[in-house]
Amino acid sequence: MAGVATLALAGCTATSNASSTTGLADKFGSRAENRSVYFLTYYNPAGDAFWAQILKGAEDASTLGGLQLTHQTADADPDKMVDLVATATASKPAVIVMPFNEGEKWVKVACDASKAGIKVVAYNVPAPESAADCVSGFVGQDFFEVGTLVGERLAAEAKLGAGDKVLFPAEEPEQNYAIQRGGGVQKALDKVGAKGEYLRTSASDEEALNSLTSWLIANKDVKAVAPLGGTPHRNILAAMEAAGVKVPIVGFDTSPQVIDGIKAGDIIATADQQGFVQGFQSLMQSALAIDFGLAPANINSGGVSLIDKTNVENLEAPDLQGVRW
Repeated sequence: MAGVATLALAGCTATSNASSTTGLADKFGSRAENRSVYFLTYYNPAGDAFWAQILKGAEDASTLGGLQLTHQTADADPDKMVDLVATATASKPAVIVMPFNEGEKWVKVACDASKAGIKVVAYNVPAPESAADCVSGFVGQDFFEVGTLVGERLAAEAKLGAGDKVLFPAEEPEQNYAIQRGGGVQKALDKVGAKGEYLRTSASDEEALNSLTSWLIANKDVKAVAPLGGTPHRNILAAMEAAGVKVPIVGFDTSPQVIDGIKAGDIIATADQQGFVQGFQSLMQSALAIDFGLAPANINSGGVSLIDKTNVENLEAPDLQGVRW
């Protein structure tokens, strides 16, 4: 198999040329003449391990599928994503692959692309119902279902009861991923009478650490923490140490800090949405769509299990850095 072209992660734009292969015997990887795919990330993979996993999966699948991959990042700027989609549409690629962190705000440009004959595939955060006719398929975690698992595990491990306060920190609590994850966690907490409280941390590690520390100092009666995103999860232990607070943690997403915390017994478990799968399957479905006309499907990239001390070693293989963690 041809090696994956390396993308310049630090920049806004990077392009990976399609593999030199002429495709398989059934014409996968070669049948469609237009093989250009724009892969848009909301957060910058250069500074976020989880989004680096996503991009790695997209790179590998684009090589297998003989796609001409162009990666661009919005750097967590909602307005920039609108511009990126519009610019990509003007370039007339075969497919635009994008998340929908800001939901309705990006529907118009996504539907404009679809009307221009460009297939739009969603990943990480699903498109709103208003984009149902414009977006083909979704690859990502079932946020609410997995949130319920997280809440059940946290309630049991922390022995939560009526009136107990649980912190729900998220990069952007108003985004769909946080609403759905938090909703699932709260559904489980409702059974014991505990109540979650949302906190915006942003996607900046420095801002997240400061926000978490300040909140914990002011709320030392907190009984547990359910980080709803990777940024607060990888900073929660440092914040607890700074604030002099130590309570049970079950959260979402993986990182070296979360893995180390699970191994040390400071974090009970995490829900891995398997970023590599999100990038890989969304690009693989793009190749199948343009070569064979196969409609992209909805794929739950996270499954319905948690990572804890019993299986965390699966994420530590040195040769899988960037793929599993």
